[in-house]
Amino acid sequence: MGWLAVILFAVVAGAYTGIVGSIPAAEGTSFKDIAISYEWWVIFAVVIASNCTKSWESALKIFVFFLISQPLCFIVEVVFGLSVDQALYYYCSIWGPATLLTLPGGFIAYYINRQNVFGSVILGLGNSIQAFLGITYIIQMLGNPPYHLLSAIVCFASILIMTFQIQKDNGNRVISLLVPVVVAVAALVLIRMTGRVIV
Repeated sequence: MGWLAVILFAVVAGAYTGIVGSIPAAEGTSFKDIAISYEWWVIFAVVIASNCTKSWESALKIFVFFLISQPLCFIVEVVFGLSVDQALYYYCSIWGPATLLTLPGGFIAYYINRQNVFGSVILGLGNSIQAFLGITYIIQMLGNPPYHLLSAIVCFASILIMTFQIQKDNGNRVISLLVPVVVAVAALVLIRMTGRVIV
């Protein structure tokens, strides 16, 4: 994926997210989840990383993607009525720091392309984020069906698609699919030991 494609991708993603996030009818639905959660942004980062040939290239392209898309998203929302104070608060408290983390994160994400245990574990960590979000959406959906059903499907479908598209060896695929299970069990043990819910 060339630089022009990354920039255009960022502009389209940011503009679309800002528009959808400004539609009142989308409130509480899967359509607005892209504006308030991470699953689509994980997918976008994986798409970019899987099309890079070097770790530093992956880091820079993912960083620039978020550096363009996230401010643009809030600019569009401000145009449609979000206050500047709110936009600055959300960006500075959430997406600004997250954007900075995409630099080391993008460097690490590149290694999902490695056809070995290390690459499959790195991909499995990305799958863990999707699994956690998918379970969260299912819980929300059960409380108010069918809201967030589409987002839950996207999360779990992305795990399968990313795993089978990126990892070619069946053994590595199994590892990428098992990592979220291990992470979930570890989280449950931690919750049981501390009595605190991980959010």
